[in-house]
Amino acid sequence: MSKFWTQTLIGVTIIGLFFGWIRHVDAQAEQDAQLLLNEAKPFIQSDYKVTFKYTGYYGTCDGSDSKIMTAGASLSHELGVKESNNQVLPSQPAIFTIRSEVEPGAVMTLTVASPVGQSACYAVVRLDASGHVDQDHLLKWQEQMSTRLKDQGIPGNWNVMMQGNAASDVISSQSNPKEFLKDLAHTYKGNVVESYEDDTTYSLSLASTAFEGFITSGKHKVNVQIALHQDTTSGLWRLTVGTPVITMEY
Repeated sequence: MSKFWTQTLIGVTIIGLFFGWIRHVDAQAEQDAQLLLNEAKPFIQSDYKVTFKYTGYYGTCDGSDSKIMTAGASLSHELGVKESNNQVLPSQPAIFTIRSEVEPGAVMTLTVASPVGQSACYAVVRLDASGHVDQDHLLKWQEQMSTRLKDQGIPGNWNVMMQGNAASDVISSQSNPKEFLKDLAHTYKGNVVESYEDDTTYSLSLASTAFEGFITSGKHKVNVQIALHQDTTSGLWRLTVGTPVITMEY
């Protein structure tokens, strides 16, 4: 994980924890994930990828490289990360990263870092999986990880995303990519509260009572984001969905 993305995730966490912009009910996290994935499947090709990401506050490290590494090693043990490849990345502050294959096609990454000028430590637990991994296994992993993180007293929130090429039969039946997104938004029972478009990208932010997790953007509650981006070389449309938001490149 690059320093840029790690720092971005830490920034989002600080906003959520201290300004109340992010809310999530633990008991609903797995239900939100299941709903997001199930409803998107008719709209996406089977070679998609799924990302589960939990970001939370993990005590104080006093900006010390050694304390960050110690905190990371301790947390990795408590979370049951067995195979590892940890390192201090060549940046300031120090970043602890450890990776483990959960099962073929699914890799877990734990990152522990501290923002510049702060004593706090933050943990990011991430699972990247291919669409060929059994979805029930992924949801079970999320449930177990939620319990372990709660046991460690790490407050935070889940972010779940799915990305792959849009189903060709579905998008080809639409004369306008906006209609494709409109149909998906309807599937999520979402009301559009924000939108963006340019020559190759269309995205919608939705408020949906079907989901529990949300962020507040301006005056709006956002539960789901959906986006289409066209590859200018292949002409294919890439679909990305996320709850409560998308934090990967479209």
